[in-house]
Amino acid sequence: MQIDITQLMSYPREKLWETMLDPEVMARVLPGVEKFEVVGPDKYAVQVKLGVPSVKGTYTGNVEIFDKQEPESFRLRGDGKGTPGWARGEVLLTLTPEGDATSIRAKANATIGGTIAGVAQRMMEGVAKSMARDFFAALDRELQARK
Repeated sequence: MQIDITQLMSYPREKLWETMLDPEVMARVLPGVEKFEVVGPDKYAVQVKLGVPSVKGTYTGNVEIFDKQEPESFRLRGDGKGTPGWARGEVLLTLTPEGDATSIRAKANATIGGTIAGVAQRMMEGVAKSMARDFFAALDRELQARK
């Protein structure tokens, strides 16, 4: 499954870069996160609760930040396993200045397997877009609180 979403945010690129790469912020703004522990430089052990209405579950796994091109782009790679199945994916986040604002493009590729794949495959694009909207809204709230 591939997803390409762009969101305009009314913050300078450098401020978004700094905020998005803060592990404490990530723990608060990534959808479904219940645990987010640093295990190494730019590497985290995570526990998330995710799913679609008919198949929900808790997944444990890892998230890694890599290929950082400050302040233009970075990649997140993650994987998780849980009772409903497994998921792994990667997203390229690109930050482009637009006047006083910044356009964030999230280009993602994800694969799911297990029970959740059989039940939710047709709904996954909508779920992923909803999660992206939740992420951007949470990031905006985080930045508003810092003003």
